[in-house]
Amino acid sequence: MPSQKSIPISELITTANSELLRLDFKRSALQIYCAEFRKLSDYYSNEKIQDYTATTGREYFQSIYGVNIARSRLQLTKSQSATRRAIRLLDDIFQFGYALRYCHRSYTVNPEYDILLESYLMKCRKKHNSQGTLRTKQMKLCQFFEYIEGRNIQLACLTSADLSNFMTTLCRWRRPTLYTTASVLKDFLRYLYESEQFTKDLSADVPKPKIYTDEDIPETWTPAEVKQLLSAVDRSNPIGKRDYAMFLLAILLGMRAGDICNLRFKNLDWNQKLITYTQQKSGKVSALPLLPVIGEAIIDYLRNGRLDSNCDNVFIRHLHPYGGFQSSAAVSSALKKYITYAGLTRKNRKAIHSLRRTLASTLLMDGTPLLTISNILGHSSPKTTTGYTKVNLPALRKCALSYGKWEASA
Repeated sequence: MPSQKSIPISELITTANSELLRLDFKRSALQIYCAEFRKLSDYYSNEKIQDYTATTGREYFQSIYGVNIARSRLQLTKSQSATRRAIRLLDDIFQFGYALRYCHRSYTVNPEYDILLESYLMKCRKKHNSQGTLRTKQMKLCQFFEYIEGRNIQLACLTSADLSNFMTTLCRWRRPTLYTTASVLKDFLRYLYESEQFTKDLSADVPKPKIYTDEDIPETWTPAEVKQLLSAVDRSNPIGKRDYAMFLLAILLGMRAGDICNLRFKNLDWNQKLITYTQQKSGKVSALPLLPVIGEAIIDYLRNGRLDSNCDNVFIRHLHPYGGFQSSAAVSSALKKYITYAGLTRKNRKAIHSLRRTLASTLLMDGTPLLTISNILGHSSPKTTTGYTKVNLPALRKCALSYGKWEASA
């Protein structure tokens, strides 16, 4: 029987500290990690244990807090979260030989790769990739560049084994995320070959999981949940007025978070009662009805809630610096907050996107043609829309969702 892999704890912690410096962690984060490493080192020194194995971190957490770190959906204290982050860092280095990053905003790209990345993205722009697609490709490739830099692998010397090992480091992510990452990496490697920067096409060597169109049933909202959510919004204060209007755009029109954040005054035609805008994801122009309940909510926010600002965005930040949202995540964060206020559970809902799915399912049950639903949601093809309409139809019939009920509850 083969012996279990192990690394001296002191050596592993030394490597971890080097990785934290390489990844340019903030000083405050470095202090937290170092404190956790000291506690772990002291603990195992007292226990006369010198080597780190695949189970060492989990056993340490269990001994200190009496909690199994492998359990999903753990509610951890601030101290427990800090310990888990430190253990995760050590486990990643133990398993993969370098530290993984779980936030794409913290990725930094070697100047050599930065030039290559920009040339690839330029090609993608010429192929009319949307801004959302470009951001995804940039994020995934930065993640890949950080991997090869962490493993001291030269891009020109890349092998099939390196590609396989990189995909292995993504083992904690869901299959759709793995599929997207693999697709981006394949396209990038194909570009390197076609532009004669690589002598061999390695795109076929990237492991890619198969995704089945009908494998998931998307989570949606019931009329009671929608009413409960909207009732939790405090419309007596400016932020509540803003969030209420934004939620209605998602609930009644199925607008994406990014398009809601980027909505401009010029997109609102009060005479024709239309909202006309270009979707960030697809670049497609959408014209949606400016429903009375939505118009009233926007007017209430503009008159009684919105701060004075030269920003052309309808909805703005209410914290300095005032102006447009820095990220579409602001809408999803607000929704998660009100889900908690309303006493609801997130289930497997993907925040704002679950409201788009609910609208599509509702329209389908009301007998709306798939092509019409596709146009409302701004999809380039009705085939895309079918993924939004996979729901438990008997349960949905019991919900009796309708625009009328939503507008009445609003």
